[in-house]
Amino acid sequence: MQDGLLERLTALLADVTGAPLGSIGPDAAPGVTPGWDSVTQLHFIGAVEEDFDISITVAESLTIKSLADMLRLVAAKSGSP
Repeated sequence: MQDGLLERLTALLADVTGAPLGSIGPDAAPGVTPGWDSVTQLHFIGAVEEDFDISITVAESLTIKSLADMLRLVAAKSGSP
């Protein structure tokens, strides 16, 4: 299930940042991935909340330092293994 989540999150991140889909992996991070800055981070969180129908608290948002972090958070909130 994590592969499906990673694919969805990667597509969302590519859409929000404008970065090529093939250039985004689990190690993608703000400041490293083209187009991913603090403002884009907010847009990415909003897109994830909408797409996965979850809420991400401010405290949780502060723990998101990479795509892998977002993957773990979404997996935990959606009950995915």
